[in-house]
Amino acid sequence: MIILFIHASDFSFSVKDKAIKEPEEPKLTSIELKNTLVCFTTVEKGDDEEIVNKSINDILDVYNKVKAESVVIYPYAHLSSNLASPELAVKILEEIENLLKDKIKVYRAPFGWYKAFSINCYGHPLSELSRRIRKVEELEKSEELKYCEKFGFPTSPESAFMRRAVIGYLRRTLQPSFETENNENVSEGEMSIVHQYVEGGRTLPCINENPKTLVIFGGVRDLNLPKEINDSKNKIRIWWVTEKNRTYIDIGRLIYHLILDSINKTQPPTLPDWLNPIQVRLLPVKKDFLEFSIKVAEKLSEGGIRVDIDDLDDGLGNKIRRAGTEWIPYVAIIGEREVKTNSLTVKIRAKNEQRSMSVEELIKEIKDEVREKQNLPLYYSKRRK
Repeated sequence: MIILFIHASDFSFSVKDKAIKEPEEPKLTSIELKNTLVCFTTVEKGDDEEIVNKSINDILDVYNKVKAESVVIYPYAHLSSNLASPELAVKILEEIENLLKDKIKVYRAPFGWYKAFSINCYGHPLSELSRRIRKVEELEKSEELKYCEKFGFPTSPESAFMRRAVIGYLRRTLQPSFETENNENVSEGEMSIVHQYVEGGRTLPCINENPKTLVIFGGVRDLNLPKEINDSKNKIRIWWVTEKNRTYIDIGRLIYHLILDSINKTQPPTLPDWLNPIQVRLLPVKKDFLEFSIKVAEKLSEGGIRVDIDDLDDGLGNKIRRAGTEWIPYVAIIGEREVKTNSLTVKIRAKNEQRSMSVEELIKEIKDEVREKQNLPLYYSKRRK
């Protein structure tokens, strides 16, 4: 959206002829005003409720600064070549009018008509302003974003899993009546998963991906999550509620919060069990124990656990270090003793301890309310290089 603001001492218009085949039915055919803020407004493709709310803030900001007595929303298609459809333009302009009219005196010229207008600009420093309103935040690459890169955001299988898991978590929290995709105009109780392309701004993992994934919910729920967080460079908005009581949640940013939260709460950092792409890694000490490891993996999978096997021809120390760098929460060592006793020696990352456990005990140890399906291969050697 682009708005050209003119603070006018005198402004008038009158409707003449149709400019498009099916123009809006005019509610106002002429007007004469003094000391008014005229907002010549171009609605662009992709403009939505978020843009409307930003435009309201900008209009009120200029209105209060120039001390106008009223506002005129004047459709003006000459500020951009990226025009929205007439249907969307009318919808957006109506929303702006409706949201403003409870706050200030507002008039709206009809869309789709040729109009004669006369305007006298005051000529003071704020009497001519323009604003381009877009969904762009100026974000910087912070040191903490290395943790998103560590999980391969935005394109890795791990990042794809984590997005799905967070959407599953929100589904449990919001308890929607029904679910849709790519619908921002959600009704009460509806949850929609929206993939939104954004113009401009630096693309950054988790916090400013393009497209970004949003969950939009019709209504307000207590999410028990911070609305904003700060890293060393940025203030980052995670979720917000619009004036129409629609809750917007940025999935990448919520994942970023959960990663940073795990760093602050546990040492070594440990993600919630439900968010881990792999919950258990099996480390056969020798290839001789691979068959037993496969049987253990099958039992864990049957129990709803996401599991893989480090089958690389590598030493146990390297396998343990590899699991550590990937924040695997449960690492089960399988050697001769484990095969003979039909047990597992499990290193539990969050507790910094090692225990001998049965497969059944390990399944009970893992707390996963979301139960998102595994998307990584069973064998580590089959991972994407």
